[in-house]
Amino acid sequence: MGCLVALLSSRSLVVTAFVLRKTGPMDQGTSPDDRRILLEELLDLCEVNLATSTDSAVLAVIHSWFVQTIDTVRGALIVHDAGLASTTSPLVRAAIEYAVGMHWLRQVWDAGLGGLHNSHQRWAKNLKRALATAEAQDLHPDDPKWPAAWAELIAEIEAKSAAPHVKGGGNIAERFEITELAHVYVAWLRETSLSHATQASATPYLEQIGGACKLSRTPHASRGESLEGRCFVALDIALHAIAEALDSDPLRTTLTDIEDRFATASAVGTEEA
Repeated sequence: MGCLVALLSSRSLVVTAFVLRKTGPMDQGTSPDDRRILLEELLDLCEVNLATSTDSAVLAVIHSWFVQTIDTVRGALIVHDAGLASTTSPLVRAAIEYAVGMHWLRQVWDAGLGGLHNSHQRWAKNLKRALATAEAQDLHPDDPKWPAAWAELIAEIEAKSAAPHVKGGGNIAERFEITELAHVYVAWLRETSLSHATQASATPYLEQIGGACKLSRTPHASRGESLEGRCFVALDIALHAIAEALDSDPLRTTLTDIEDRFATASAVGTEEA
C-alpha cells in the first residue's frame, strides 16, 4: 500500500473495497436494519472521538472535515428516510471528499495547509471575475449591488503570498492518487455523475419508448448500492484518519470489529440474492 501504510492498514483497504463492491440492496437476505444499526454504531464511534481543542493547525482542519463527514452522512440518511433516496449522491460525494481529504492532509501535513491557501486564492480570483461579469450584466441602476464585504474578503485573500505547490492542494483527484484510494475514487466518480446536471442524473427520470420519452416524477430504476454501504465507506475512512492522527490502538481495534461485522452483513445480502 506504499504511502498509505501509516494512514490506513492494508486490511482496512481490503474491507473498504469489499464493501464498495459487494454492498447491495438490503432486501436480498439481510435484515433491513442490520447495516443501518452498524452504520449508527459507526456514527456513535465518530461522535465519541470528537475533540474540543488542539494546538495543531493541521489537526484542526482534519477535525473540521471529520465533523463535516459525520454531519453530511447524517444529512444523507435524513434525506433518504424522507423518501428522497435519489438525491443523496451530492451528500455522499461530499462525505467521501471530506474523509479522503483528512487522509491527504494527514499525509502531507503543513504543506497541505499551504496547498489549501493556494486553492482559496484561486477561488477568490474566480469569485472576483464572476462578480465583475455579474455587475456588467446589471441592466438597471436600481439593481441591488453585491455586498462590499465580498470585495474586502477577496482583497484580504489576494494580499497573502502564495505557498509552495503541493499535489492535491486544489485537485480532488490528486488526493485519491496520493492516498492510494483508487477504489474509493471509482465510488466518488459514480456519486459525482449523479450530483450534477449530467446524462447519468437525467436517465433515471426518463424512458425511451419508440420515438418518445416517457417522463417520470420518480426514478424508474433504483440504485443497486445501499446508502448504508456508501456512507459506511466515508465514515470508515474518516475514522482511520483520526485513529492515525491520535495513534489510538483502541479505536483501531473497535473499527476492525465493526468493519468485520459490516462486511459479513453485506456478504450475506449479496450472496443470498
